[in-house]
Amino acid sequence: MNKKKHRILTLVPERVQYPEFWVEIRRRNKWLIYLRYGAVLMILLLTTGLTLLDNLSLSFRANTVPLWLIACCILIYNIIYHRIWNTLAIKRKWHLKTEAEFGRKGFTSMHFSLLQILTDFLALMLFVYFSGGIETPLYLFFIFHVIIGSLLLPGAIMGLIIALTIVITFTGALLEFWGYVPHFQISGLLAEPLYNNIYYVLIYFTILTISLFLSSYLANSIARQLYNREKMLSIAYKELEQAEKSKTRYVMSVVHDLKTPIAAASTYLNLLLEGTLGRLLPEQVKPLERCKARLSNAINIINDILHISQLKLEEQMEKPTDVPLCKVFSDISEEMKVLFKSKKINYSYTCEKQGELYIRADYNLLRLALSNLVSNAYKYTEDNGIVEISVDDKKDFISITVADNGIGIPQVEIDKIFNDFYRSSISKKKEIEGTGLGLSLVKKIVEKYGGTITVQSPSYLKSDDQRIGTQFTIIFPKS
Repeated sequence: MNKKKHRILTLVPERVQYPEFWVEIRRRNKWLIYLRYGAVLMILLLTTGLTLLDNLSLSFRANTVPLWLIACCILIYNIIYHRIWNTLAIKRKWHLKTEAEFGRKGFTSMHFSLLQILTDFLALMLFVYFSGGIETPLYLFFIFHVIIGSLLLPGAIMGLIIALTIVITFTGALLEFWGYVPHFQISGLLAEPLYNNIYYVLIYFTILTISLFLSSYLANSIARQLYNREKMLSIAYKELEQAEKSKTRYVMSVVHDLKTPIAAASTYLNLLLEGTLGRLLPEQVKPLERCKARLSNAINIINDILHISQLKLEEQMEKPTDVPLCKVFSDISEEMKVLFKSKKINYSYTCEKQGELYIRADYNLLRLALSNLVSNAYKYTEDNGIVEISVDDKKDFISITVADNGIGIPQVEIDKIFNDFYRSSISKKKEIEGTGLGLSLVKKIVEKYGGTITVQSPSYLKSDDQRIGTQFTIIFPKS
């Protein structure tokens, strides 16, 4: 029996065991804080109006001192709540928007909601009492508070708060009726007082009680349906996400199996071309070299598909670290040095910095993106060309430029260059092998870590109409 009661009055019901609920509760808590600032402004305007009427009208009398004090108290505790929310947001990293608080021991967002609702009800009861008690129309604001509370708290908790509110206010009205506590009347508002009419008091509180409980029931029912719907959507999304991961793993497995026999065939072709398995006739060499080029292109396509699949798979798995940008480019430059030398390309790399520049990212993915850009510069720059890479430390961001005086990109195709499988007409015309996935992959990785990438053609290295060049610029926020 006790266990059943505990379930009925629990502050954190079973339906909230999903992270998105806590994200919504935290958002509503902050919304309630901002709403309270507006309520304070309205109270101050109302109290100011009552004060002016008290001074200008002989028939109108109102004691506004308690109302001023209550308004100041609401403003003070709201500032405190705002500080608490901001402190918890920083301490518990609410900006990540994924951390569930269910099962957390100590002060949770639901406790914060309950604390806010209780203090608001207490403040409203005091304001109602000092502004005329049962004679004030401000009692209607209890309905407004009940609706807000029902959007945040379970129905049973709100029912208990409403019951306590009715008991306290009804007891106060009876004490005023019997003369045990003073009645703060706003003279001139009513032709005759109502607080001393017991029939009016009973009818008023009967209607108020029905209105509050009915409002709570309706608002809580709507909120519960929305939370349940959101929970179902959250579960469905996670199932789809898991299915996508399973599909990605399957694709990676199949593609990897395809790569093995192709790589083996490429190895045998190398043995044939090198003469290890016997001397080849001149007319046999060229077809085999084309066959090797096609197999190499197939392996590149498979590698790109594996990289993209890995990127999708790691989106929810990898933990970014501070990646030393200049070191990454130094390693890439060291690897590419021999290739640039083979085409007699004038290659230069500069990293302007006071100290090491760091980007918050996954090392392997960032290196993959940057090496892809450098490889493209090598691939699409002809013999005796120029390739320049620069990393600049700006005030608020890091700028990366990869430029060349290669074949370039037609202006009409600039907007399509980052599309999957898209290859420029010039690269096709010159029969330069490629998959059209490289730049798409680069863009996905750069944007994943908050960066932007733009492309210009011709580049600042343009030497003639045949060597117009391409320039890629990446902007990363500082880590």
